[in-house]
Amino acid sequence: MNGRVALVTGGGRGIGREAALLLSAAGARVMVVARSATELAGVGLDFSLREYPEHPLNFYAARGGKIVLPLSSVRLVTDLTLAVAWLNRHRLPEKKVFDYAAMLAYRGPAPDGVRALPLVALGVPENAASEADVGDLFQKVLVDTMVFIMAHEMGHLFHNHQANVSAAQSRLQESEADAFAVELMGRMGVPPIGISYYFTMATPFECPARSTHPLTGERVNRLAATLRDNAALFVRDKPSPQHERQLIDAIAQELDVLARLLDDPDIRESTRLIGQSSRVADFSGANASANVPRTPDPGIARQTFDGNYVGQWIDAKGTALDFRMTLRRTGATVRGNYEFGMGTAELEGNVEGDQLDYAWRWGKDYFGRGKLTSLGNGDLQGTWGYTKRFDGGGTLSATPR
Repeated sequence: MNGRVALVTGGGRGIGREAALLLSAAGARVMVVARSATELAGVGLDFSLREYPEHPLNFYAARGGKIVLPLSSVRLVTDLTLAVAWLNRHRLPEKKVFDYAAMLAYRGPAPDGVRALPLVALGVPENAASEADVGDLFQKVLVDTMVFIMAHEMGHLFHNHQANVSAAQSRLQESEADAFAVELMGRMGVPPIGISYYFTMATPFECPARSTHPLTGERVNRLAATLRDNAALFVRDKPSPQHERQLIDAIAQELDVLARLLDDPDIRESTRLIGQSSRVADFSGANASANVPRTPDPGIARQTFDGNYVGQWIDAKGTALDFRMTLRRTGATVRGNYEFGMGTAELEGNVEGDQLDYAWRWGKDYFGRGKLTSLGNGDLQGTWGYTKRFDGGGTLSATPR
């Protein structure tokens, strides 16, 4: 790129000094690496005051060679990324972040306070980045995410993509911009660690009902393939090429899983239901702390079907999701819940011998029954079904924490 980088900024609510420095560094790196393309001469970053309540994660390439990054959108990505990092390092469900994004997408401004800022709603302290392990993860994911976003929009400019095209052409343009971003990041030596996080956040906004180019499994599959095809770029000059290749493959595998979820209409519908039925109170810090595993008294034998578990939820289509479950047993009665990647299901049942027969409910429209068997080592295995059935819906397997 010939010529200087133009930075157009606006006032208003800031994005935080640390995030601003990270963003500036990321933007400078993208622009420097892109200099060899004369088609990008004069491209500038526009940190504008534009806000789009119906699509707050709205980044785009504009006429005149501008990559528009609204400060409100940057702030939302920053806050959601910090929340993911804090929850991850505190061993709390990251799923709350994505449910919050779904609520924001499907409910928008509402009387119950859906405008509550992410860190407040999710119970994340504003100084969370000061914790060393949280700050390291936050910086890595945020920088990689913003580099990908900027490089993707630069790809639209490089290929001279047009607006108001057919759906098929729009999908092709998105994949071309993704490929440009991956190649540019490879030349920079920056593996796109934040891509799957960002796409999961953006999924509720980039759906067929509100987007001219919704995020699809086909696009994500192409992105994963492009990432694998460019693995050599990411590993060159690295002290441990094998380790870098493993990292690239792990990112591609995460995208493969996301692609399958995006193409599942039931998953799409569940995201909508979660967004429409969630309330700000559901994401409070008190709720988050309630998910911290309870440490059993070493002097007391652990009951079956009581405590915290981690495991895998599988549906009849073969979709496998990690889940966390909390069970509280009083006598023969067990009550609890489990988070399985698509929200929280409540359950209640009775124990007889080594088996728990239970009823479950998820949201307002889905309910059924299930059976769990306690194995000799404390693990749980069972089946679940819809309405009055105990099976047919899928399986659960869990291990005590």
